[in-house]
Amino acid sequence: MTWENYRKQIEEKGTLPEDWYILGIDLGTTNSVISYWDNGNSRPEAIDVSNGFGKIPLPSVVQYRTDADYAPVARPGGAAEEAAAGFARHSGGAWGGAPSENEEWIIGEEAYRSMKIYPETTIRSIKRDMGTDKTVRLGGKDYLPEEVSAKILSELVSHAQNLNPKAEIAGLVVSVPYDFDDAAQKATVRACEIAGIADKLICLIKEPNAAALAYNFRHQLNEGERIMVFDFGGGTLDITLFHIMERDDARIKLQVISQGGEAYHGGDDVDDFLIEACKTFIQNKTGQPASELAIENQVELIARAREAKERLSGVQSFRIPFTFCIPPFVEQVTREQFHTQIKPFIEKTRKLVLKALRETYTGSLTPSDIDRVLLEGGSAQMPWVREMLLDIFSDESKIYSSERPALDISLGATYYAAMKMGLLSHPDLESEKISVEFEVTVSHDIGLELSGTGGKKQFFPMIRRGTSYALAKKSHVFTLSGTTPEEMTGLDLRILERIQQDDPFEACKLIGEVSIKGLPERPSGKTKLRITLMVEEEGGLVRGQVEDVGMGEEFPASGYKESFDPNRFKRAELG
Repeated sequence: MTWENYRKQIEEKGTLPEDWYILGIDLGTTNSVISYWDNGNSRPEAIDVSNGFGKIPLPSVVQYRTDADYAPVARPGGAAEEAAAGFARHSGGAWGGAPSENEEWIIGEEAYRSMKIYPETTIRSIKRDMGTDKTVRLGGKDYLPEEVSAKILSELVSHAQNLNPKAEIAGLVVSVPYDFDDAAQKATVRACEIAGIADKLICLIKEPNAAALAYNFRHQLNEGERIMVFDFGGGTLDITLFHIMERDDARIKLQVISQGGEAYHGGDDVDDFLIEACKTFIQNKTGQPASELAIENQVELIARAREAKERLSGVQSFRIPFTFCIPPFVEQVTREQFHTQIKPFIEKTRKLVLKALRETYTGSLTPSDIDRVLLEGGSAQMPWVREMLLDIFSDESKIYSSERPALDISLGATYYAAMKMGLLSHPDLESEKISVEFEVTVSHDIGLELSGTGGKKQFFPMIRRGTSYALAKKSHVFTLSGTTPEEMTGLDLRILERIQQDDPFEACKLIGEVSIKGLPERPSGKTKLRITLMVEEEGGLVRGQVEDVGMGEEFPASGYKESFDPNRFKRAELG
């Protein structure tokens, strides 16, 4: 059954059967979490995926093992540590199917701990490549990012099913970063298809939105408050502002009023600063360039740098052991040195916060307009984050650290899944007896590529960022002109996405290309086409339609009307 069928039966039964599970998944860059809806307590609970060892997050690490020997695959022009972590890229890609008897897929903690033993066949931070056609080669086969992510999703869902041998997945929501473009979101949906859970996928939810939902159900929010969610994970920084539009004993309405941040601005990028410092230490102490280290030692170097970053969040200094070097040595790093080293990163983060305040959908805000700042994500626990935000907001009482920063996104996704399945509106199943209305908006400007004066390319926005999904359907009529029959009976469209409000045309990302053919042949300027673009809440995916509306009585509409689903990697052919 699809999730819609399950929802209908829940409405008919008036209850959630014990064996039906509603899930929320945080498919993270560094770690992933899955939660389920605990109907008895009317709240989500994170699932322990550590097989009883108490560590809930699952490292987003995938490892391929086989009895055969595979030579390391060189990655042209890349950093040594990326290759060491299993990021060899090749063009093409195909799903490899079920493992044979002499091969095994390891996902999670064991894969992370054994990276230095299997460096050539270990993949980490694959989320950063979602929406691209980059591939990784494992066991003689090429895998797209969504195919690797599907392994992580399958592992997470298997732990949910292990809770109950009779478990049925009724519905689930998967979180994505704010700045995931259309291609990355489609890749996430594709990963769900490969993992066999597409028919249970209710929708995707932006990570800060999920965090805000989780916070809302644990704390008393007041009408009129503005809340900033600072979601700083391993791969991205997402900044979202919410306005509590209405709040009473029976209802709360939250509205997204700003979304900002940046991809490739997460904990992994902070690691890179320490990795470079460690390379310098090795060069100075041993005279050996880090690039000449054995690949397993390069992996060890990455692990040491990450450990130093984590330890310096709790202590003022930490001694990094380089036992894999000849001669072995120990180097002490202080928190002050660390903060000095990442000063450019901190300053960029500050600018992103101020930018999110300036670019709200309801008009520019100042730090004094924000009532609470909620820190989410594992990377938000670094001391410099709070210090930077305190410098901006000048009020420590505004800055809240989540009680469970590594779990909140998954918990919030589960709340949203429960809302979509009707569990937070049914009179017998309400959580805290409050009806929650969550107005989710389009994150990026969606539009077309047009030729301006002198043939200069420009972005023509059709759906503006901040538009609610309920209104995210816009049409525009264009007049077709040309000098040849081909130009009057066909048209090529390029659908674009502008991630940041101030991005130039060159920074816009391609959603897909559409080739329109078979239009009625008319004189130049006598054909009008209505182009419609829409963004669906279920996945935030862009779709479109082309319709010939003719030109008055002389050239009536021909009835030409075609829909399209743009794809970055495959041109849509209409007509």
